[in-house]
Amino acid sequence: MPPNFCGVETNQDFIIPFMGLSSGNHRYVFEIDDTFFESFEYFETDKGRLTVILDLLKETGLMDLHFDIKGSLQLACDRCLKEFDQPVEGKFRLIIKFGDEYVEESDEVMVIPQTESRLNVGQFIFEYINLLLPLQHAHADSRDCDQKIIEKLEEYSKPQTDPRWEALKNIKLK
Repeated sequence: MPPNFCGVETNQDFIIPFMGLSSGNHRYVFEIDDTFFESFEYFETDKGRLTVILDLLKETGLMDLHFDIKGSLQLACDRCLKEFDQPVEGKFRLIIKFGDEYVEESDEVMVIPQTESRLNVGQFIFEYINLLLPLQHAHADSRDCDQKIIEKLEEYSKPQTDPRWEALKNIKLK
């Protein structure tokens, strides 16, 4: 079964009919908003505004795709759970070769059947956006965090000592 990057069941806005394209450079601009994220499961947010510029170089036997992604995603802060805008920016490259069957040769090289006539780049864009997410989602400045939540966390994270252990500290081994 082929991967879900040439399927009809996904968003039609991200399908590129490359069969009719002439050789050379072609530019596509995709505006990503909340509706894009709603069509995918298991994403950390469903809100964001991004612009994806796709430069596609079509040659005989392959296509060289360059993705330039810029924008922001609305994430929940790991410290205080308050939502904030996380700027994201990155560039990715994908080479599509034509062959007999679907094969993923590496992270950047994929082979698709010569009989294919279109490419759905929506799944690639989704995966690239995931790669742009930082490991820790937190406000750049901790002063932007919800101070009530931070105070509660500090209150509950203070170590409470057991007085019985304090009495044992006074015993010294000779």
